[in-house]
Amino acid sequence: MDIGKISVEILKKHVFSNLKSSRNILLLPNIGEDCAAVDIDGEIAVLTMDPITAGNSMSGFLSVIVACNDLAAAGAQPVGILTTVLLPPGSTEDDFAYILSQIRDACNKLNIHLLGGHSEVTTAVTRPLIVSTGFGKVKKNLLISTGGAKPGDKIVITKTIGLEGTFILYSKYKEKLKNVLNSYEEKEVESFIEKLSVIEEGMIAREYASSMHDITEGGLFGAIYEVCRASNKGAIIYENMINLSNAVQKVCAFFDLNPYKLISSGSMLITTNRADELVKKLLENGIECCIVGEIVENQSIEFISKSGERIYINELPIDEIYKVV
Repeated sequence: MDIGKISVEILKKHVFSNLKSSRNILLLPNIGEDCAAVDIDGEIAVLTMDPITAGNSMSGFLSVIVACNDLAAAGAQPVGILTTVLLPPGSTEDDFAYILSQIRDACNKLNIHLLGGHSEVTTAVTRPLIVSTGFGKVKKNLLISTGGAKPGDKIVITKTIGLEGTFILYSKYKEKLKNVLNSYEEKEVESFIEKLSVIEEGMIAREYASSMHDITEGGLFGAIYEVCRASNKGAIIYENMINLSNAVQKVCAFFDLNPYKLISSGSMLITTNRADELVKKLLENGIECCIVGEIVENQSIEFISKSGERIYINELPIDEIYKVV
């Protein structure tokens, strides 16, 4: 199998086809569906799990952010996380303490609780592996699925594409990028760490959204592929309508990466039939956003480049970051 996410076909064969439904299970694993939702006497508990495999020096912090972003994409307010930390042989107590300090910092930033977990040193890994289970809650009428997109819905994206991937690359290759970014752009990329949460936009957008998906592994192409496949719909996205910062463009150009296939935690993809209202509300709350396309009945997923070229997204892409880290 290729590096990156397990293919949709393999997941269908070994996971999705063997799940049992129940009237109190409101969301089950599916293509692009990152959370499960359980009705417990009228209260909806939402759960998710995510690993960090390419976070480098900020892995602890990112492990909390990405789990909580999945919850927010389901419309759920995060409550807490459980974290498993696996360290390679040779790791020190200071290594472990550093990761835990980042996890605590992220929990404090998001006002959630570290509920427990597991930690060990093992030969099964060659670098730190952190897996976080997120727990959240939401009212039933505000629960959002990835598979709810409808023809005619506009596609809204928050912030700029490539936030997390660019931050990771800059953190690891700062010396190489010294002559690529100017001082303003360096400060901009350093500030990306403060923009990686999508909880605020998730709590706003759940009032307007037919579907939501945080833009993580596989970037924008991966997110729209998963939304469309989960919804059995297609999409048209226009490159000239997408927010893409100069710093992201420069870093991607330096490493010869496609920014639209780069992990982009910090950006939320939202489909809605009330796009103008949603955009106004997001902007009022200081959240940059843009309408980039629309959902269509035809299941073809098209990306229209600035030059007018039509690029068809027919499969889940391998994230560009694996070419470098």
